[in-house]
Amino acid sequence: MPGVVKDGGGEGGITGVGVLLRAFRAAASTRLGRPILQREVADALHRSERWYRDLESGMITRTFTRHELDTIGTLLGLDRVQRRALFLVSNGGGLSSLEAEEPPRISDELRLLLDQQPFPAYVVDANWNVLAVNMAMAALFPWSAVPGANLMRWLLLSAEARDQHLNWEADAEVCVRMLRDAAVDRPHDPDLQQLITDTRQNPAVRDLWTRGAADFADHYDGHVLRMVFDGQVTELVTHVLQPAGLPGCRMTILTQRSPRESAGEQPVQAE
Repeated sequence: MPGVVKDGGGEGGITGVGVLLRAFRAAASTRLGRPILQREVADALHRSERWYRDLESGMITRTFTRHELDTIGTLLGLDRVQRRALFLVSNGGGLSSLEAEEPPRISDELRLLLDQQPFPAYVVDANWNVLAVNMAMAALFPWSAVPGANLMRWLLLSAEARDQHLNWEADAEVCVRMLRDAAVDRPHDPDLQQLITDTRQNPAVRDLWTRGAADFADHYDGHVLRMVFDGQVTELVTHVLQPAGLPGCRMTILTQRSPRESAGEQPVQAE
């Protein structure tokens, strides 16, 4: 199976230090309306242009200091998640990539919290495998209650998700950003690698991977989903919690509102 973290930017690789630096520099050039040259980054780091060129090409590797990360981040206008991604790539992943975690188990207390939610709610592990759902979630999304259900696989790869999500491409783009962020945090996780490989090979998703190499997201909290249920358009707002007893796992609650509720208008019908 191809590795997740490597330079070269081919079909098998997600990202590496050189790949990220090239993507970030290209994005900064587009944003500023002028090319950001390799020489500029090299000068800011007080290194030679040849050294930086070799770094971007993947010929050498580098573990960045905090000062170097701040320097690059300021020059290229990187946000918090992008700086975190660059740090993780240069260090070979995060702490979670080194920890031997036991399979997560839903405690009775967490199950109680889940079941008492009046809104659809579910718990997923670090690779978005569905660990538990409440009755409201199972009723609204029957796929989620099927053994082996995976949130990313459903949203990115299923025709049902593309039919239900009115803004499927925007929703899928956030998912790809989260997968890209997970890849730099856990570069040696085989299940995550397989999930990424499967989505990258899907024609409907491949372009999202290709065009957003500089984009990362580490959560889905507060995202608004415009969806269709029985011909009715509904907005679902995601509220993401992290159970302290389940590191890497997330509990999501979906509150519901009509798409034009705040404007005092009648709910719209799906076309």
